[in-house]
Amino acid sequence: MRAYQLAVQAIEALNGAIGRLAAVSLLGLIGLVVWEVFQRYVLQAPTTWSNELVGYVFAGYILLGGGYTLLHRDHVAMDIVYARLNARAQAILDVLTAGFVIIYCVVLLRETAVMTYEAWETGQRANSDWSPPLFPVYLALPIGAALILLQAIAKLVRDLHMAFTGQVLLPEHKGMAGEEPAL
Repeated sequence: MRAYQLAVQAIEALNGAIGRLAAVSLLGLIGLVVWEVFQRYVLQAPTTWSNELVGYVFAGYILLGGGYTLLHRDHVAMDIVYARLNARAQAILDVLTAGFVIIYCVVLLRETAVMTYEAWETGQRANSDWSPPLFPVYLALPIGAALILLQAIAKLVRDLHMAFTGQVLLPEHKGMAGEEPAL
């Protein structure tokens, strides 16, 4: 197997594992929301930290799941024309637009890495009664951006292979429920 095929497989396996982990962590987030609702409305004792924590966890969940979403092509797309193209034409169109995605991911990675480093270096804390340190919260941002960037590169490799050869590089991944990814 060629090195670029192994690299694509490794990136897709990583994003698949992180995506599944993010999906399972959503259960913890749901539990946290249910606990806060119980505390607030049944015990009449709302917490000062849970709403803020839910926001932080949800933000991390969204970004850490981005690579998985791109892997399974579950992102929002306007496919009025795209869906009518054959696989090779779709790949050519994807190659032409990949630069925009990669540039966006590089900028996102750089900016979130700087923000995370500054939060760590200065000991930045949230401006709230709970006042948690922001470094752990921010750390999910560059990690998520890196995962999306890696997946965008893997997708570009797949698309280039299809555009030049007319053949699929590797079999497509199944979604969490076993269905084929949306096109």
